[in-house]
Amino acid sequence: MKKIVITAFSAFLILSFISCGSKPAPEETKEPEAPVVTEEEVVEEVEEIIETVDNTLALQSIDGARNLAVESGAEDSAADLLKSVDDLYAQIKAKSDEGKDVSKEATDIANRYSAIASYVKAKEAKQKIDDTDLISFAQSIYDEGNSAYSELEAMFANPDVTGEQLLEKATKAYTCFNSVLIIAYKQIAKDERSDAFVEKRNADSVKAGVAQKEKYDEAVELFKKGDSLYSMQSLEKSYESYKASKEIFAALYLDVSEKRAAAQKAIEEAKKRVAESAEFATEADVKSPITEKVEGIEEEDAVLLEEETFADPSQAEADLPENLEEPSLKEQIENTANNLSDGIENLNKELNDVLNSGDAK
Repeated sequence: MKKIVITAFSAFLILSFISCGSKPAPEETKEPEAPVVTEEEVVEEVEEIIETVDNTLALQSIDGARNLAVESGAEDSAADLLKSVDDLYAQIKAKSDEGKDVSKEATDIANRYSAIASYVKAKEAKQKIDDTDLISFAQSIYDEGNSAYSELEAMFANPDVTGEQLLEKATKAYTCFNSVLIIAYKQIAKDERSDAFVEKRNADSVKAGVAQKEKYDEAVELFKKGDSLYSMQSLEKSYESYKASKEIFAALYLDVSEKRAAAQKAIEEAKKRVAESAEFATEADVKSPITEKVEGIEEEDAVLLEEETFADPSQAEADLPENLEEPSLKEQIENTANNLSDGIENLNKELNDVLNSGDAK
């Protein structure tokens, strides 16, 4: 029995070894291969991405620049230029409607509209300088601006010129012409103020502040307003205020002078008549003296007329400074910045804000 068990166990071991030895070798594992992407598939994928481009901010930048051009008066003084850019804008909108990215073209179109706005302002400034003969106040600056202005008009007709180039040239033309106006009106305002002060002195010499207080006060307020506007570097309006003040003071002097002359003539004639009456009374008193006492007029302390009192006319004169106080450099810079709603710097700031918001997208 023991022999049978040992034999069976030995057979089991032999079969186990045989089984283990006959097991097949494991297969080698392969890494998955990357999928092959064709050029056509890449193009299709890119087109799908392009179709999702949002051009809202890009188009808003164009609309903002166009509004600035319209507000400058481009519809009246540069209608053809405005229409030519409008046509380009229509093409940009069509591409945007197809889902294509138009950010680059939008920047160029916005620059073109902004260039038109600066061109219109330069045109107005040049016209004002020419009409009022202000060129001599800054001849070299005017010549530089005029050269840029002429080049700009030629550039508008060249389709190869970029919006950025147009804007740069338009900015230079307007800046030069605007500088001429600032220099000229600064000097003119100061001269007009001096003339107004002379007329104020003349008006004071005939006591216009007493004779026609309302008009006199109006002239004084205009003079003070001129000083305020000058300090804020609103030079043209300052000049206009001084001029109005001068004209009122001058008119007051003439009017009051004429009335004073007429009054003086009447006084002289009255004196003459009084003298003649006194002479006649003396002659009558000699020929027919009054012998009876007239009660009330022969008393030692009798008062025939009440004493008249008058206010001091000098108190009616306005105290205005003869010399104009120039604003400090810091004040000039601050005031210039505050008035750039008419200037090119403010125009460019508004445009850049719009363009930068588009680039951020």
